[in-house]
Amino acid sequence: MSSHRIKKTLALLFSLACITLTACVSNTESGQNHYAYISNQGEHSVSIIDTNVNQVIATIQTGKAPVGVAISNSLQRAYISNVESQDITVINTKNKQVIDTIKVQGSPVGISLSPNSKQLFVADWFENRVLAINTQKTDTIRVLQVGDAPAGLVVSPDNQRLYIANRDSNDVAVVDVASFTIKSRIPVGKHPFGLALSRSGKLLASVNVQDDTVSVIDTQTLLQKTIKVGYHPYCAVFDMDEKLLYVTNTQDDSVSVVNVQTGASISTINVGSTPEGIAIDHKNQRAYVANWGSNNVSVIDTKTNTLLTSIKTGDKSRAFGQFIALD
Repeated sequence: MSSHRIKKTLALLFSLACITLTACVSNTESGQNHYAYISNQGEHSVSIIDTNVNQVIATIQTGKAPVGVAISNSLQRAYISNVESQDITVINTKNKQVIDTIKVQGSPVGISLSPNSKQLFVADWFENRVLAINTQKTDTIRVLQVGDAPAGLVVSPDNQRLYIANRDSNDVAVVDVASFTIKSRIPVGKHPFGLALSRSGKLLASVNVQDDTVSVIDTQTLLQKTIKVGYHPYCAVFDMDEKLLYVTNTQDDSVSVVNVQTGASISTINVGSTPEGIAIDHKNQRAYVANWGSNNVSVIDTKTNTLLTSIKTGDKSRAFGQFIALD
């Protein structure tokens, strides 16, 4: 194994166990029942939480070392990236059963769906590429070489642009979805990992692990501001009004709540150990935080920005990506 690959392996292991998608982005719509799909990397499973009652209702076995999560309400599917078994577990969100496994050649980490649910984008950490998988014909895969160690992924609401956080290139690649080509690269802070996109698609947040910052980018002008957050941030999510940004800080065991316009800190909320993925259930006005170190999910009341409760999940909970679904 080359020295460069060894370094990337160590970086991935460190991000998985200590600093770690997918910022993670979650945009939800109105509905009756909400479910959160929490990937448990240490026990190769997904915990499904009914967010109306804040209880785990099912645990489903996946491939080895699940990381990323992407949900399609229209297809009634949850897609889980399994970094060690090099595949994608497909779950039917209606009956909560595994219905397919998509094999990929590489190490899938970040994962994101196009808004029309026709394409599933998967970041291959070691091979520095992104795969575009046709969700109706999963053996149809396009491949794009991107920056070094791609992690977080998110697609614009108009389905025109794919944003990719390249951890070791310290930039965000902007990809034209139709042609599947890189249109530009946006320099950000050091070691961007998670990405979050506002509901309108006008604001993109890059969580920069080693800078302890978030770069908030205007997607039209590409102008950006840098906001200081906690120690070793990992994922982020915008609130519905795009005024606040919630950021997980893995080494502070906290979530920073910041004013997007001013960059000022509104609140710091103590959560479980090594918080990683974060998503908001807008209907119930709660944020859900997957805690790698304490094997649980912290629930935050976004009206008051206070901790409501904790939900026991599986070993090494990550939930990197859009992990809240409606049913």
